[in-house]
Formats: sequence, structure tokens, C-alpha cells
Amino acid sequence: MALSSGTKGFVYKKHLDPSVDKPATLEVIIANSGGPLTIGDAVQWTSGYLTIAATTEAILGILVGFRTESGENIFKTKEDHGATLSGEDTLTAASDNITVHKVKGVVITDPYALFLNTADSTLTQAEVGTYFDTTATSDQITGAGSTIAQFQLVELVTVDDEGNDDNDAGLFRISESQLGQTES
Repeated sequence: MALSSGTKGFVYKKHLDPSVDKPATLEVIIANSGGPLTIGDAVQWTSGYLTIAATTEAILGILVGFRTESGENIFKTKEDHGATLSGEDTLTAASDNITVHKVKGVVITDPYALFLNTADSTLTQAEVGTYFDTTATSDQITGAGSTIAQFQLVELVTVDDEGNDDNDAGLFRISESQLGQTES
């Protein structure tokens, strides 16, 4: 798969409840001219439509895919969707998406889903259990842990997916949700 985003972004890894096979998701129509949105971005509802999340604000969840109005994968469909695609992970919706094309983002909203993310700074064991916001691009954890923010660090990841030693990666869960699970 040709990715446009490099290594940033949130990647679903596991659920806090081991009996859950798939985390809860929602499909939400993307705002007119919404984007660019990249799989792995934190996203939010803005006036009822999907947009990139603003840092420090409650989020809806993590974007994991795009669907046409009829439910087809946007990167494999032959339907007219009006969107601009980049690689196999990034989309900017058409200016008439809300009324004509109705392309949707598929969003993991589950507060017990754990996402791997590489922060923009070192993470320490002392920060496990604390809260973090995202960078302005909504695809990376930033700053030192605080008392309330968009994500909670649940576990440090000391070896990344390629087997390299890592001191800036962790498993995070959504802690400040637009669905009402705000915790501090």
C-alpha cells in the first residue's frame, strides 16, 4: 500500500477487553472540502460532519478508512466520488460532498481501543496514566503528560513495529471524546 503520510498516525493495536475482536466504529459524512484527512488522524465532528481534530479539543476518534455513499472502499471504487486522493491513505472531499457525493470516514470511537503512536518527544514510565494532546496535524502525540487531554498513555512501547529500540512510542486510548467519555 502506498502511504502518503510516512510513519505518523495512530494505528489500532489492541483492545483493553481481550474478548473484543473489533473496536466500535462510526461512519460519518466528511465536511465539504474536508481534508486532507489521512488514515490514522484524530478526527472530530464539526457542525455534524467529519473534520481533522483540533488540538486540545474533544475528538470523535481515529480515522481508519473511507467509504462511498454505497459503502465501497474509496480507493477501490469506480464510483464518482469527487474526492482528491493521495496515496492509498489520504483524501480531500469534494466541495459538494455533503449534498452530492456523501463520502464517509470510518472512525474507531471505542474508548477502550489502544492505538500505537510515536510521540514528538521521549515518553517515560512516569508518564503512563497521564494525558496528552496531538500536534496541529492531529496525527502525533505531543508534549508532556498533563491532567486532562485527548489521549491517555496506557503502555510504553520499547520496540517499534520494525524491531528497533524506541523511547517515544506508546499505546494510547481516547480520553476526551465527543461521545461523552471525557475522563481526567
